[in-house]
Amino acid sequence: MKEEKKNMGKEANAGLVKRDDSSTATRLLDKNWSPLTIRKFQAFGWPLFIGIISDASLDFLDELVLNLSEEAEKHGFLNGTIQGTRNFCGFLSDGIVNHLNQIKRGCAEGVMVCFYSDKNFCSAAWGDLMTHEKCVSEFYSILNMMTHI
Repeated sequence: MKEEKKNMGKEANAGLVKRDDSSTATRLLDKNWSPLTIRKFQAFGWPLFIGIISDASLDFLDELVLNLSEEAEKHGFLNGTIQGTRNFCGFLSDGIVNHLNQIKRGCAEGVMVCFYSDKNFCSAAWGDLMTHEKCVSEFYSILNMMTHI
């Protein structure tokens, strides 16, 4: 009797292909399920890029970034100053890491927030996107490609 091949993509999309990672903060062997993801937003008319390396689902990201951006505006971070821009990026980075830690403590492996506004570029990096050259290189390579598409 001939054995039928498994459709790994179908099983992966259904969440059937994964190891028990409850004893570790991040998956140790299935890193192919934790790729770097970069999402582009428009923040107050200017481009905002969020990069995340995490095992967690990122379906929450749009709502979280929009809510954090509104909260940052209420705190006065977007006041047209260089320091305000720095505060905004740091606030977003901390907010994203804190949200991911509520899903599973330590599952945020790397977060990068990049915001460009009127001849001013600011980035706030956390985790692997601050400490590992390969991760940072991958982020900026993808970002460079995104802005030319």
